[in-house]
Amino acid sequence: MTGFGPALIFVSLGAQMLQPHTVIPVSAMLDATAGIILSLLDPIHGGRRFWIPPAAAIVVGSFAGGVLLGSMSPDLLRIVLGVTIIALAVWFALHRARLEAGSLAGALPPRSSPADALVSGLGGVLGGLTGISGPPLLWHFGRKFGKRPLRQILIPVFLFAALARVGTYAGTGMITGEVLHSYFLALPGLLLGTYLGNRIFLKVDERTFSRVIGLVLLASGLRLVAS
Repeated sequence: MTGFGPALIFVSLGAQMLQPHTVIPVSAMLDATAGIILSLLDPIHGGRRFWIPPAAAIVVGSFAGGVLLGSMSPDLLRIVLGVTIIALAVWFALHRARLEAGSLAGALPPRSSPADALVSGLGGVLGGLTGISGPPLLWHFGRKFGKRPLRQILIPVFLFAALARVGTYAGTGMITGEVLHSYFLALPGLLLGTYLGNRIFLKVDERTFSRVIGLVLLASGLRLVAS
């Protein structure tokens, strides 16, 4: 429904069952799969001049974060990330849900700004380290765009980020037999959830969309802090 669900949900819940160095590569593979499916279910026409620079920036950041992941423990970062996600959840559920539909842009502008690329690059580094690249982008773009253009930017940007993370993890030897096994176990649920979520997205209004995002973020943030 949201255009960013797999990593947030899978990392925060999967960390209860799997080691971080297993769950993070699996989440990247699930993110890439979901992005491809959503691109096919709901093709994005236009807006390339806007999302290509952020997509390029998040790819570079994802490579950097993915390389760092192999040499450091993400535990402390996960706690900080959890607190950040909880704050973002409150903002989406309480503040953004109250905004008038007309106050959020209904379409992507012709070009992106340097700030868009900078925030996307930060999200890429965060995603490479923790498997979750969404918070900076959700806050930055969620303040400007309604649900349709917001998902238009999130789907391609997160797809490129996920592909970059998968490539980085494969290159550093993190795509192991256990990772592939967990991915294929999770795949049927992902396929069904993505299909149903996309149908729901087409029917919900802006306020409900914001509240659903807030609830997803809140559950994820609480799980990350608790773990």
